Amino acid sequence: MKIIIAVDDSPSSGELIRSVIGRKWPADVNFKILTVLEPTCVSYADLSVSEYAHTASEIYTKRKAAARHHCEAMRHKLEEAVSSASVHFEVREGAPWAEIVSAAVEWSADKILIGAHSKDVCPHNMIGSVSRTVANHAPCSVEVVSTAPHRNKHGRASAVV
Repeated sequence: MKIIIAVDDSPSSGELIRSVIGRKWPADVNFKILTVLEPTCVSYADLSVSEYAHTASEIYTKRKAAARHHCEAMRHKLEEAVSSASVHFEVREGAPWAEIVSAAVEWSADKILIGAHSKDVCPHNMIGSVSRTVANHAPCSVEVVSTAPHRNKHGRASAVV
């Protein structure tokens, strides 16, 4: 069984990992922790001033290192809790929903687990736009795991789409 766990640097990702750790998994489970860095809204690299290009490169390098460190920490938690599991991680850059779906296709994932930390108050919008779009385009099942504040407000822990 191949499961992608889509995370970011929000508190909901920590809760998502705790949810995964608290479950029973088959011995042949493979996890891929995936985080996607969205491109910066301004590309200083396109400007002619080399100082800005250097700054943009430095920012990207630090963002990617932080994302890798975050994924590595989550990988260690999963490996300790689910000793029979194979756990990998990947850092991509692009539109989060598109990269998550692409990773699921490329890896032939059986399931995607993704957190929902939407701040919407309408029950119709209980999952965020990334979660909703992943659920609508994924080649496999998608489980959206909500955060504690979101659950307290709406009374639901997760939804399988």
